[in-house]
Amino acid sequence: MTETAPPYVTQEPGDLVTADAWNTMQVRIHEDIRTQAAAAAEAITHVATADDAHHVGGLDIAALTEEVARRVLDEVRERTGYQQLFKVLKGGDITVIEHELGTPPLVDLYQLEYFEVAAREDDETRAAFATFYLCQAEERRVRVPNNSGGRRAIDIQPPDGPDVGIPFKDMLTRYQVSYTDTSSLDDLETEFWQAFFAAPNDRFSDDQYARSPWFERCCKEQQSVKRLKDNGDWDDILFISHPRKTVNFPGLNVFGNDGVRLLARPANVGVQHLDNNRTALWFVPPHRADDGPESRARAYINDPSQPVLDPDQDLPGNDNIGRFENELKLMVLLKV
Repeated sequence: MTETAPPYVTQEPGDLVTADAWNTMQVRIHEDIRTQAAAAAEAITHVATADDAHHVGGLDIAALTEEVARRVLDEVRERTGYQQLFKVLKGGDITVIEHELGTPPLVDLYQLEYFEVAAREDDETRAAFATFYLCQAEERRVRVPNNSGGRRAIDIQPPDGPDVGIPFKDMLTRYQVSYTDTSSLDDLETEFWQAFFAAPNDRFSDDQYARSPWFERCCKEQQSVKRLKDNGDWDDILFISHPRKTVNFPGLNVFGNDGVRLLARPANVGVQHLDNNRTALWFVPPHRADDGPESRARAYINDPSQPVLDPDQDLPGNDNIGRFENELKLMVLLKV
């Protein structure tokens, strides 16, 4: 006879999934997993490797509970009709998302902004503008060579704002990249980008994701997950992106406190539900740069072979149309 387990939080058909219900469900999932994991551990009377008796797959009970809970919550998000996609829209092309949700979803769009980073590659640290970045949480400001033979600092974290970034271990779980204590950070990075840029996400240009000097050093040293944990670094590795949107900008002439003109983000994007399982997106160029750091990003994106302009250098003219103007990178959220 099949035993039916009671739900963590009882919901009736048509009920909204409230924040209270979602938070309560997470707490009860954690409690249930911890209780069952502890009971299973107590029931063990013999292990082949006594030195590792309190670990499963290299994880102790606390770490195993955290890992299973993250996977359960990711599964819950997927089953409740939530999808997070990273797309590159190109002017003149229509992108069709085959979400298979069975009903037209709510669509929320966030522009993935270019942000300046200290990229480390081939034993060289240089300034770059990226869409995705891997670093260590303590790399808040990194110095790079400037174009006049000196050095300047790049703020990885906003000096006057809240910190940004998602733990890299959470991204590995989200994209189902498995690992053990013996896995190397270098191998995990390769496997992560392969999973991250697989369908339904789009493939981003190689110059649009970078790693920090600290991350590069750990990869070259073939540091393992266990060594990173022992050093207290594993929980502090971050995946950074800048998905942003504006709400109710009245027009093009909006200015921030520093006098910089601000533009609506994302702009010029069309959305059409084709049927219950497909949604189309398209971008009408040009993608315009604001008067701040995005103007320097524009010059770099259109010609990555040239070094990033220093903040005090003159900007090139805006007559040429290139990749920056004809592409729009988005984080797309779908929910039913």
